[in-house]
Amino acid sequence: MLGALLGVVAVVGGVAHVYPSGSNRLVALSAFSSYLLAASPLATVLLALARRRVAAGAAAVLTAVAVVVLAPTYVGGPADPGGASLTVLTANVALGEADPQGVVAAVRDADADVLLLQELTPPLAGRLTAAGLDELLPYSVLEALPGADGVGLWSRHPLADEQRHPELTFASVSARLVLGDGQPSPTVLTLHTAGPWPQSADDWVRDMAKTPDLLGRVAAGADAHGSTVLVGGDFNATWGNAQFRALLQGGYRDAAERLGVPWTTTFPSGWAVPPVIGIDHVLVREAGADALHTVEIPGSDHRGLVVRVTLPDS
Repeated sequence: MLGALLGVVAVVGGVAHVYPSGSNRLVALSAFSSYLLAASPLATVLLALARRRVAAGAAAVLTAVAVVVLAPTYVGGPADPGGASLTVLTANVALGEADPQGVVAAVRDADADVLLLQELTPPLAGRLTAAGLDELLPYSVLEALPGADGVGLWSRHPLADEQRHPELTFASVSARLVLGDGQPSPTVLTLHTAGPWPQSADDWVRDMAKTPDLLGRVAAGADAHGSTVLVGGDFNATWGNAQFRALLQGGYRDAAERLGVPWTTTFPSGWAVPPVIGIDHVLVREAGADALHTVEIPGSDHRGLVVRVTLPDS
């Protein structure tokens, strides 16, 4: 019975993994689909021990499918295109409730070159300045707004081509980092797609459908300068959501998947149990990634994601 139950769980996970969910419940189910698919090997073993040969064979086929689907995300590793490296920290600051001193400490501890914040409010932006963020990262483009709408981008390096993108439910901003010395100038974008839960998933579905065009336009602008693209934000989606995987086109790669750690978890944080899903991501285009870890952001329900990105050699 347990083997059969686990087999059903794995089948549900497989369907949820490939189906572009539209309702909030199905989006949530898809977010956990990789975990559900992982039940198939145990189902195979239990059904084989119970001598249910046909069922065990079906579970074995499902296990093979799970391996084909999930294994490629574990075979990545550090990539070094040979150029300069940048450390990017992205974090959702929980409607501006995150502790500004904690955010600045996370930037300092990570030695971050770029900070990308989502749900940045005007009061928090002011408190971050008072906490000394501008001394660490003196260049910025901010769209601080009430509630969940705002975002911010801070950099150790001067910025050019600052842009605000109104396509999604929440604000998005981008800018090109001017590294100097003839080095490529990466374009950095921070975005935040609408949450699919517990409210209707309609806004999330629309945002995820619009995001490929946004990424494509940013990539086209970066190509005009011969630069790479780095994207960080709260996508409210995991590797298990088909809509998130659909974003990984046109040269974009998820840093966690590229490094072989797709189950890096960032949400929810601040509870007695550790985070269970990874909905915060850094995408890279024409760039590598050689390290990734999460950090606590005091006062936020997300952990921050720190990625060391390597740029092409000039």
